[in-house]
Amino acid sequence: MKKYLIVLIIAGLITGACGNSESAADETAEGQPVEPAGELIWFLDDFDAASAEAAVSGKPLLIDMYADWCGPCVTLGEEYFTSEEMRSVLSNFVLLRLDVDNPEVAPYAQQYNVSAIPCVVIAKADGTEIDRIVGTTPTIGEYVRTLESIL
Repeated sequence: MKKYLIVLIIAGLITGACGNSESAADETAEGQPVEPAGELIWFLDDFDAASAEAAVSGKPLLIDMYADWCGPCVTLGEEYFTSEEMRSVLSNFVLLRLDVDNPEVAPYAQQYNVSAIPCVVIAKADGTEIDRIVGTTPTIGEYVRTLESIL
């Protein structure tokens, strides 16, 4: 009986260590853009790289300030920003996600006076705020229209 239990534990550890290949493909080093096949590019926790890209491209920054524990942030990141309906409007921005729980990102949350999340700040390449959206909207379409009105 002990042998079977040990084998099951080892098999479970190996399975857990292997993980899901789909999520592993989306992981990247801090600051490197995430670009799953056919998807938009998001910079992660690297304001300087995103700002440089915005300066080169002439596009404004869309800075998504979020936390993993925030339900509306997860909805925004996993449902809204990944929807086909959002693709065309998001392509007009350099996309940056800043995890407010990351100590290196805290100065940006302070700079933009973020008091509630999700908070999406639209900014010029130099970081000057143009507008912001705090929270989510009842529908993805309403969020798209809000972003379009800012553009």
